[in-house]
Amino acid sequence: MTAAQILQEFNTLSKSERARVVDQTLRQLSAEERKPIERLIRRLQHPDVPESFWEGVEDHEDDRTVDMETALRETPPGRK
Repeated sequence: MTAAQILQEFNTLSKSERARVVDQTLRQLSAEERKPIERLIRRLQHPDVPESFWEGVEDHEDDRTVDMETALRETPPGRK
């Protein structure tokens, strides 16, 4: 079966069945492969949330944050 045939068949499914197919497909991906897809879906589900908020959430998810006490007491790298 070709990709075109699969997509044609996919489009004949009900909305809930398509969601089930997408869910099963995503489950077969690794966590790193899923991450950008899940982030895109999250943005699409909440279009009213500013991009800067999502960037902050992703910084936290990817451990790109600093403890508040450290931020208040230490000079950031590259600054004197």
